[in-house]
Amino acid sequence: MLKPVASVDLGGEAAARGVDLFKTLSVYNFGFWFDGREAKLVLDAELPAVAVVSVSGAARIYAPPGSDVASLEERLLHALGLREDLEPFYARASADPLLSAFAREWRGWRLRGCDLWWALVTAVCQQNASFRQGWGMLAKLVALYGRGVELEGRGWVPLPPTPRDVLADPGKLRGAGLGYRSATVLRVAEAVESGALPSRELLAAEPAERAEAALRSVKGVGSYTARLALALALRRYELPPIDRWVRALAAKAYGVGEEAVEAEWRRRWGGWSALAVVALTVALDAAPLSKALARLESGRLLPEPGAGGPAELWLQRWAQPF
Repeated sequence: MLKPVASVDLGGEAAARGVDLFKTLSVYNFGFWFDGREAKLVLDAELPAVAVVSVSGAARIYAPPGSDVASLEERLLHALGLREDLEPFYARASADPLLSAFAREWRGWRLRGCDLWWALVTAVCQQNASFRQGWGMLAKLVALYGRGVELEGRGWVPLPPTPRDVLADPGKLRGAGLGYRSATVLRVAEAVESGALPSRELLAAEPAERAEAALRSVKGVGSYTARLALALALRRYELPPIDRWVRALAAKAYGVGEEAVEAEWRRRWGGWSALAVVALTVALDAAPLSKALARLESGRLLPEPGAGGPAELWLQRWAQPF
């Protein structure tokens, strides 16, 4: 059982920086890690260490005795993006035909991050998959590997599988529905465990293109996967993870050919390119392309109640396999 090693009040800083903790904690989260009032953030799946953060900003970190508390507090701040200045991003978004409404109504949202391993697993599961398929795979992975930890006074918290777990029992990857993606996740696990994959710290010091190339050295990790992982793990937004969905929507909104979308996207969004892609999936509820195009045509560019998109993932029964 893990006991609290630190208490942190994030409410004042969140308010001062205009961060909406409900939006930040709820978007792209599962019901087993967020219940509408507080979230469980896995700061270290190996140690393990977990932060329980309420939407009001009260936070407690649970970890083994002797843990590096200062380091865990920094991981928590990084995961929440609490000290990230997004005013330049929202300034661009406010004048953008795809994200102007989002900038007006969702300005307090921050992308919630995770470690490099889980960022890569998350990104691999999105390859050629719908929103429900990709996030359903992740939920099943957590359930099938069955890792978890008891927090004093808080009960049992599921933990994502570690690279070592995956290497010890790779069959569960296909059991979670990953299909051909299983081989890629297995190779990522091998690269992490062997040290062949650069650490988060080394990648953070590299230019974006070189960091992308390092991740793409793992067979099966392409441009989309690497760029999404860099956004989730390092808050590196320079390179947009553009897939067919984004390409079609951007071509229509910006009036360019699909072959010119990436150049146009990077021209408009600069160092915020990847964040803009993630924000668009939130704004349009990651709807299937035909529905997303219809919503763009009718100007419905905000998350809609009952649509079951990223903003409501935590409410979906299909994403709660426990």
